[in-house]
Amino acid sequence: MDINELIEIAEWVHDDEGYDLGSSSTRDERNAFWSRVIGVCHHGHPVYNPIPDPQWNLKDGGGGRPQSDDVAVSMPSREAYDCVGNSGSDHYRFEAVSIGVLPADQHVYPPERPAQDTPAFDAPATYPGDATFDVVGQTLWDDYAEAGRVPDAQVGRWFGRTIYDYLTGMTMADSIAKHRSEWRTALGLKESA
Repeated sequence: MDINELIEIAEWVHDDEGYDLGSSSTRDERNAFWSRVIGVCHHGHPVYNPIPDPQWNLKDGGGGRPQSDDVAVSMPSREAYDCVGNSGSDHYRFEAVSIGVLPADQHVYPPERPAQDTPAFDAPATYPGDATFDVVGQTLWDDYAEAGRVPDAQVGRWFGRTIYDYLTGMTMADSIAKHRSEWRTALGLKESA
């Protein structure tokens, strides 16, 4: 996984689990969130990341200081990225800003294995019909065509996220609207009308 995919997972965990990294959050809460994100990437997770990628690690502040609350380190290159701009303020945002290659004496370490919890939900009592899911596929294909791209592996991601939110209680229309905004941004398209 590249750093941009890590950022997408961070946003997904943030949104799905209701984290707030703003001014009302504590450093410990931000550290716990970031440790969870890097743990999901490093060790894998049944919902967010089924394929572990152990290149992603945490770092501390150096000199015995605690974990840096929003830095991801790719090993073995030691390339580090600041991933939450304005963390601790109400204007925080997810982004990948390279802070360069860490020196050899900088402590880098793997995160703890995250809880492999999956949100509990009840599947609809009856199958809603193929047409319900065809709407997602057709919308994705139309947006890929608008972007001049053929569908790629990320189609599975967008379809999965959309269906997941639908199965956890969101209406299909709301789930499509939420995730369509994300995939149109990833495709370099403007918001749909």
